[in-house]
Amino acid sequence: MQTKFTKSKYNELLAKLRKDISLLNLNRKKLGDGQKSMLDFIEGKKANSQYMFQNKIVQLCHGNEKFGFCHILLGHYEDGADGRLTAREILNLWSILENNSEITNYEKELKSEYKNRKAFRLQKTNQNIDIMLFIITFEDGIIDRILTSYSSRKS
Repeated sequence: MQTKFTKSKYNELLAKLRKDISLLNLNRKKLGDGQKSMLDFIEGKKANSQYMFQNKIVQLCHGNEKFGFCHILLGHYEDGADGRLTAREILNLWSILENNSEITNYEKELKSEYKNRKAFRLQKTNQNIDIMLFIITFEDGIIDRILTSYSSRKS
């Protein structure tokens, strides 16, 4: 299910995510650095969430309906969406990088705004659900960005 980008729809899904995370009753002191970074980003305390991976910074930024956090919420957090992610899975996105997940080059033709850039996919399986994380590299070689993340769930 693809949702046309609207600021109100994004804000509605962000509020739902914040509520769903609060229902997890997390102890912030027990969270890992990646979880704290993601939580700070979701709560609006930081402009992005970052994680060090293979001596590079991987960043999740706000983005838009085509990539980044906005795309993840609009395309993969809404009830009934193919590839739906749960609040816990979004909070734990960085764990995909931590746990020696399978890394493959993303061979699918990249859209025009990403031509001539390399992309790769990481995959983690948890309770028979695959969680994919797509990352694109940028010319500066220092910061890579998350394009999207989704699960193997079907609506």
